[in-house]
Amino acid sequence: MRRAALVSLAVTLVLGMTSNVLFLFAFQFRIEWFLDPAQLVSAGSTSATFLRWAAVTDLLSYYLPTAIVAIVLWQILRPRSPLLTDLATLGALAYVVAGGAAAAALALAGPLLLEAYATAGADQASIATVFAVLMEVVWRGVWQLFDTLVIGAWMIGLGFLLRTDQLGFARLSLTLGGFMWLVTALNVLEMTLAKDIVLAAVFALWAAWSIWLLLLLKSRVAPFDSLA
Repeated sequence: MRRAALVSLAVTLVLGMTSNVLFLFAFQFRIEWFLDPAQLVSAGSTSATFLRWAAVTDLLSYYLPTAIVAIVLWQILRPRSPLLTDLATLGALAYVVAGGAAAAALALAGPLLLEAYATAGADQASIATVFAVLMEVVWRGVWQLFDTLVIGAWMIGLGFLLRTDQLGFARLSLTLGGFMWLVTALNVLEMTLAKDIVLAAVFALWAAWSIWLLLLLKSRVAPFDSLA
């Protein structure tokens, strides 16, 4: 289980960074498209290819490996507080299922709509409307509202569970969870620019969190010394 968690964290770091870069290429490094992802519909076939692989690597980095990490941490921390550990882990698994399904939907449907929009004689207005709904559901509804709410709960739960052994890491978890909840609030308030700035901080903190946890698992310090 230690090896599974270490591999999962490494995959999250490597493929997660790859996914971020692919999304940048898909959006052609245009900030206004990140603020309003529906504008991506006119990006063309090259962006469609980048979007497909960005969503696939997102599924394989930030979502599926997180389930393994969450289960390993659940095994370690449940004796401390069964209720808090169960509820926090439920948040992590809800994040994996909802966000992973959204990533899969975007990987398949998004590129098809971009390619259809670029086809001669296409009903661009209708395609643009469908794509806008897809991005609203995936980008803002799932990834930046539901996901940030439930994964933030997991991070905050971990922060409370680990504060007796790993105070520094616990504080980082609490901070990261708080930032994720802030993204949720800013999304609901439609403060798009502020939300995206906080999201940039979230991705940086998440990378630091993954590296720190990887080192803690590898060094077998408490409470991770109980793992086989």
